[in-house]
Amino acid sequence: MRQPNGNSFTYLHKVSDVKVKPSAVVIQGLPGMGLIGKIAANFLIKHFNAQEIARIYSSFFPPVVQIDSKTSMGRLARMEIYAITETTPNLLILTGDAQPHDIGIIQVLNSVLDYVIDLKADTLICLGGLRVHEEGPEVAGFGYDKPTLDWLEEHDVTLLKGGEVTGAVGVLSALAAERNMKSFGLLGKLTLAGTDPKASKALLTKLTKLYPLKIELKDLDLTIEEAQAKNERITSLAREVLEQGEDEAKDQGPGYYI
Repeated sequence: MRQPNGNSFTYLHKVSDVKVKPSAVVIQGLPGMGLIGKIAANFLIKHFNAQEIARIYSSFFPPVVQIDSKTSMGRLARMEIYAITETTPNLLILTGDAQPHDIGIIQVLNSVLDYVIDLKADTLICLGGLRVHEEGPEVAGFGYDKPTLDWLEEHDVTLLKGGEVTGAVGVLSALAAERNMKSFGLLGKLTLAGTDPKASKALLTKLTKLYPLKIELKDLDLTIEEAQAKNERITSLAREVLEQGEDEAKDQGPGYYI
């Protein structure tokens, strides 16, 4: 599936055929704030031993080659779609190395929608991160029609009240709604510097309330502990640097003449 546009292109390569039951749910977890959505998507892929079914290449991805840390083999930056057929509903997981560049994001994400709609998927969930105050909700949501919003509130999802949703989380969910899919986003509260698997766990916990997914989330606890320890080291180092700067400023005296 090629979509040329002048010197640009987007290419969807089918890796394998799989029988996906109608009314499948697409879950998007691309790299973004705190890698919250990507960590959640990768967890689902590993937990259910998902089958890779498609790869998306595009000139709108960063011009880099990813080198595998174990095999030392390189590969072009891409997005991937995995199928999980043992759940009800079936799941299609969209993840990848990067989000497409702003000028090509609609072209790339429309190619994804063409493919999943052809597989009879009718629902799309975008996972991402949210910066809020400490008293903010662990998971916030947004949608595009009242029945979906009512359904989210019935499952104790706090709805966004104004603001903007940027990147693939906003654009893909909006495009899906325009194409008559049930579409909504779930955003986990960012609490750690760097990656935030704690927020990813909150998203996955909410997903198990929305859909009958049998997953053991304790497997994320070690990852959370490691991220929290790293966050504490970063915070401590930042505090030391700040205090050192203040001490040096005191030693120098006033920076003016009387």
